[in-house]
Amino acid sequence: MKFSPDRIMVALDVDELGQAHQVAEELRDSGVTFKIGNQLGTYEGWEQAVAFARTAGVGIFCDTKFKDIPATVQKSARAITRHQPDFFNIMADNSPEALHAAVEGIDSAMRDFGLLRRPKLLGVTVLTSIDRETSQAIYGGEPSDKVLQFATNAAQAGLDGVVCSAKEAKLLRNNEETSELLLVTPGIRPEWAAAGDQSRVLTPRQAIEAGADYLVIGRPITQPPSEIGSPRNALDKILQEIGDL
Repeated sequence: MKFSPDRIMVALDVDELGQAHQVAEELRDSGVTFKIGNQLGTYEGWEQAVAFARTAGVGIFCDTKFKDIPATVQKSARAITRHQPDFFNIMADNSPEALHAAVEGIDSAMRDFGLLRRPKLLGVTVLTSIDRETSQAIYGGEPSDKVLQFATNAAQAGLDGVVCSAKEAKLLRNNEETSELLLVTPGIRPEWAAAGDQSRVLTPRQAIEAGADYLVIGRPITQPPSEIGSPRNALDKILQEIGDL
């Protein structure tokens, strides 16, 4: 079965809709999913950002990364659900109570407003820019250990999936409590793209082989090397490299 373009989440990590317009035009009706960065949602407003992405005929992932006390996480999840994205996320290192509260926020929005689209709720485990030393300093443990801990908490709370490095995808697939989670993997870099500020990276094909369901790809598509061409050229090249996985 050919890899579906909607499993590629193109990161729109820009400040203003005007900056995203050219990429959106290049990828219109390509079938990809747009990951709307927090900076864009904060400046333009999530309602405007979601409406903009919807006009491009793509899937929508609001990269909200909520982290707070349970009541605030619940209200935030309820609010973003009203905009009807396909995905949004919270930090998986929230308390277990806050993780449950996010699910309750979605439930209440769906019930109270008669919504038809239930967003997939993702928990962000350990950011792909965090290396071993930084993970030890922040969390007191190895990245893989903390990813498994946070993903297990997310699964127990009823989240649909997690955001993790593709390097931890196989670990989560082989763990009974996390094996059924959707795995969304940032830090994806084709061999022809620079690693940039990412530490734990794999190529698109390696990530799929490791068990990733969705690939978050930013600059290799939105700002491809000149020899690759346009964002659409970059997307087509990545899909060709993935092949029939």
